[in-house]
Amino acid sequence: MLAAACVATLPAASALGADTGTAGGSARRVSVSATGAQADGDSSGAVLSANGRVVVFTSQARNLVPGTPEGTGIQLYAKDLRTGRVDLVSANPDGSPGYEPGYVHAVSADGRYVAFDSPSSTLDPRDSGDGMDVFLRDRRTGTTELITRHDGDPGAGRSFLPSISADGRYLAFTSLRADLVPGDTNDRADVFVRDRQRGTTRRVSVASDGTQADAASDNAVISADGRQVAFTTEAKNLFPWPQGAPGIARPQPPYVSFGVHDLRTGGTRAGAYNQNGIPARVQYGLHFSPDGRYLLFDTSDALLPGDESGWWGFYSRDLRTGAYARLAARTDGGRPTGSVTGAGLSADNRTAFFTTNAPDLVPDDTNGTWDVFARDLRSGEVTRLGSTPDGGPPAEGSYGVSPDRRGRLVAFTSASADLVPGDTNGATDIFVRRLR
Repeated sequence: MLAAACVATLPAASALGADTGTAGGSARRVSVSATGAQADGDSSGAVLSANGRVVVFTSQARNLVPGTPEGTGIQLYAKDLRTGRVDLVSANPDGSPGYEPGYVHAVSADGRYVAFDSPSSTLDPRDSGDGMDVFLRDRRTGTTELITRHDGDPGAGRSFLPSISADGRYLAFTSLRADLVPGDTNDRADVFVRDRQRGTTRRVSVASDGTQADAASDNAVISADGRQVAFTTEAKNLFPWPQGAPGIARPQPPYVSFGVHDLRTGGTRAGAYNQNGIPARVQYGLHFSPDGRYLLFDTSDALLPGDESGWWGFYSRDLRTGAYARLAARTDGGRPTGSVTGAGLSADNRTAFFTTNAPDLVPDDTNGTWDVFARDLRSGEVTRLGSTPDGGPPAEGSYGVSPDRRGRLVAFTSASADLVPGDTNGATDIFVRRLR
């Protein structure tokens, strides 16, 4: 059976959230100390809280928080955009820097909780191992909690790539461990969800009847309300794999598609099907819209009429109707002539955010590198987010855009020194920009 390829118009919804003191129209550098001193090392991986107040990022800088010693490696920080305060997130119980965290982190809607992975064994006294684990930092209490608790061999497997619900109750993550839940015998990376309120862990990379995946699953993202989890998978037994049109062969490994698991019903379904009726190929970049209705993803498969396989594009699927929409497009609606990595959708389902190296989205894109953009899905207008103060293209690329819930404020990473005046540190920095 061929998958329906229908173009969706995303409906409007009410937009909620708190404001910040960020000036509109131009970029503001935020990877600076509380006194405004430039970072003395590279920063990257910006993640903005849904309320737009807190930016979490990694940095090699030693001067963002007073007393950070030399030789501590990359650390994870949180910047309060209202007060300017910078907190060390990857901190030991005594406040000293822990061992280097991983590169994936997530933040609750209000910025209180930060989930991250790290091989450090000193962040929580209950962590007795030397493998990669998932942790949760409570910025209000200054405490760190080991999420991937287990009673088995500390070195039995890594846990990593966390995602967090809006209220901080649920965390989704990937783990190679076999002792997080009973009956885990598939010897594969699986996706799990930890309920912090109930103190339970549940495996979600399973079929609707509970059958274990026959291959690895990874890259989990949980919806804001904690009900749905999307994940990439090489498994072929989690949801139907129709043969599609005659002559279309069943893909052979390695082939990464993606699924969606409903924690309330226990059902698992394919995230999307291409025009041949095969679960769509994905890589990274899974996101839910703030209301959980739309699943956002990057794929190189043809989903809609006029699509050409082999080009990575940014799409949405309406989980109620099954309709697809191309989110990254030129002002005329055509496909960009470049690869795209998606980042998110505003709460009113009107503005899509993404990174691309395509040169044909705005007239003056002459820097020949990756830039971050916002696209108004009603008007088709495309806005470059990382522009110089006079609106021109930056000398260097920008990437990793992260929007707040309303789509009014975005954070991103850039090595360009011409986005703000006085950028003389020669380092990659974190910036925010207000759209409206």
